[in-house]
Amino acid sequence: MDTTFEFISDRNTRQSIQNGYRTITNLELWDWLRQYQVDENRGFMFSNNSNLDRIIQYMESQPDSVGHSGGSFGFTMRHLQFIAKNGLDEYKKAYYTNARPSYLSQ
Repeated sequence: MDTTFEFISDRNTRQSIQNGYRTITNLELWDWLRQYQVDENRGFMFSNNSNLDRIIQYMESQPDSVGHSGGSFGFTMRHLQFIAKNGLDEYKKAYYTNARPSYLSQ
């Protein structure tokens, strides 16, 4: 499976998703992310979940780290959660059809 995310035209978004995808894979957290229920009042960026702490620490330790703000971390995690729940092929399809709001409706 191609995980270069070359289909994402914005370089910063592509780099964030690549970095996050590799992080979730290396930490073996795809099953966890698939089942994780985001607290609607806290989102990803204000959660106290230890796995999210592990994820951001790993992302930031990588040479291709984009230096996430809370907002960019939440944005990236929503994309990754969509992939966890629906698969990479569905993510690509949603991207190509510009169905980005569906990333947030999981």
